[in-house]
Amino acid sequence: MLINSLPEDDCNLNEKLEKLISGIRAYYPGFDVLQEEKIRQVFLFACKKHKGQKRFSGEPYVIHPIESTEILLSIKPDLETIMACLLHDIIEDAEVSPNEIENKFGKKVRFLCEGIEKVSRVQLKEPDKQLENIRKLFLALAQDVRVVFVKLAERIHNLSTLEYVPQHKQLRIAKESLEIYASIAAKLGLFEFKTLIEDYAFQHLHPEEHREISKSVVASRKEQIDFIEKAKDEISETLKKENISLLEIHGRPKNLYSIYLKMKRKNFFSVSEVYDLFAIRILVEELPDCYRSLGVIHSNWHPLPKRFKDYIAIPKPNGYQSLHTTILGFGKVPLEIQIKTHTMHQDAEYGPAAHWAYKKSRASNFDSDYVKRTDWFPQKLLADEISVGDREYEEIAKSILGDRVYVFTPKGEIKTLPENSTPIDYAYSIHSDIGDSCVGAKINGMIKPLTYKLKNGEVVEILTQKGRNPNPEWLKFVKSSRSIGRIKSYINREKGDSIRPTKEIVTEKSLVVNRPSLLKTIGQFFSASKDDELGVVIGGERGIPYHFAACCKPKFGMHIIAYKNRGLDFTIHEGDCNELARLDSVRVLEANFVFDRSFILKARDRVGLLHDLVRTIANHGINIVKSDIQFDKNSGLTYWDFTIECVSKPECKEVMNDLKKVPEVISLTKK
Repeated sequence: MLINSLPEDDCNLNEKLEKLISGIRAYYPGFDVLQEEKIRQVFLFACKKHKGQKRFSGEPYVIHPIESTEILLSIKPDLETIMACLLHDIIEDAEVSPNEIENKFGKKVRFLCEGIEKVSRVQLKEPDKQLENIRKLFLALAQDVRVVFVKLAERIHNLSTLEYVPQHKQLRIAKESLEIYASIAAKLGLFEFKTLIEDYAFQHLHPEEHREISKSVVASRKEQIDFIEKAKDEISETLKKENISLLEIHGRPKNLYSIYLKMKRKNFFSVSEVYDLFAIRILVEELPDCYRSLGVIHSNWHPLPKRFKDYIAIPKPNGYQSLHTTILGFGKVPLEIQIKTHTMHQDAEYGPAAHWAYKKSRASNFDSDYVKRTDWFPQKLLADEISVGDREYEEIAKSILGDRVYVFTPKGEIKTLPENSTPIDYAYSIHSDIGDSCVGAKINGMIKPLTYKLKNGEVVEILTQKGRNPNPEWLKFVKSSRSIGRIKSYINREKGDSIRPTKEIVTEKSLVVNRPSLLKTIGQFFSASKDDELGVVIGGERGIPYHFAACCKPKFGMHIIAYKNRGLDFTIHEGDCNELARLDSVRVLEANFVFDRSFILKARDRVGLLHDLVRTIANHGINIVKSDIQFDKNSGLTYWDFTIECVSKPECKEVMNDLKKVPEVISLTKK
């Protein structure tokens, strides 16, 4: 038997192997003798290659991949993922070549092992390394999400033994785990993984708070348990009288980190102020039973207003489904109730990854529902060859790791977007052409400015106009990586080859560059005030006649929209003006306050100088209105007289600071 070939050790390897096999057999459909033998071969291979290696705790190193795999089994992974988890450190720590893994266990296992090794290679030793680590994690996630399943499982095991690691490493690993891996677990719907990562990280990042909260929770637990048991019995009896098929009812304790966050958010000084340390979780057989149960509970106990949430009709972005309500009637303390089916419960705890064995979608190992739920991942990273800069990766990181907001299309379809997304982000999530031609938005039937921050549950309708193009101003407030990428692509495409290197200009006394076609000009700039050169850009164009609405009297700095009157001019309203409710939304265009600022820049001439200067300005989403460049052959100096349009003085200051950092720039002064 293969099992007799395991190296002698004090860590009960035989017992661990049999436990692993039993765990797989319990859920894996058609787990046959050949598949079992393959798992045993991988297990033996890992034990042999890690033989003699020790962890900080002093135990054999092979215990780490074995116990990481035990954690992984909770999400019911496929056999390739199990094998990759057992071998996940073997390339880096046991000097096993990828070719050897492929020869023994196949191409797919090799691919997963290499992906895991790449993710693990960069550590957050310094703050500036964080982006690189996120980059590798996202690339692995783009190529095969199973790589991240393994990484999460092994991270949980590392956190569980973190006390043996040097102190400075403890803090780094805990911080990285909380900020990155807990967020990724939440996005993938792996609530159990997220909870474990948060509590382990909390223990090391805030040890005193962890001890105090843990002690207080233990002290109040008996009283809480008695309270929960009484509530369970009464609710269970009531539901049974109404002939509701009740599968299970139990109390769910709140994890320590979520208690800590709630105390901070509510400014509580004691755990006793947190009334919902436990919630009642009700599992029923069928979907209609969820709503029937809710009706029974609300008719027998008093629901708290504004505390009901229907995550079944409107699931969370990670696919989480349940009915949530809070009731009174069990003493003075409100009680949170969660109602869901058993399938919803499995998804909530272990993620939709558990459905890998069923309806497969395209070449994916996961069902079509799971693929749809992970649609938040930026498609740009899925390309075989990508070129993404650090700034764009930062934007992608914020988009992925931040919270999400869900909104509805006019037809009732749900769209999930990064927190604080705007109608522009929503428009690009529908289609690139809709985003490009967006000129206005209606939120719940009301006209809103394009800078409006969308809220959960709102119905969004986009107003478009044929021939419109993206406005560089949008870069100042859009949130999704898709929107940012599309707008920047348009800006770069419009610039094209229109900028010539300075060396090609030396024979000319001066060059006047007209305003680029980023915003198509239809007339001269209308100046609202000659002193500050303040004006308004309407629908991406300057020179359009306008006047300010008497009802709201918009002032510089406000978000504004333009309403086309019966004549040729526009009325400028504040974005939240009450008058907008009665206006025809088809005649609304976006609008922005702008003012011109002129500068003179002196620099030592070099090839590509003007290109770098213009790109620096474009990165701020700012337009160059006028440009006049002169070259002094005697001194080798270039003088650039240019005018840009800004929406605020801080914006002007930021672009000035960045221009001064361009190589060979000597000085920059405002005219």
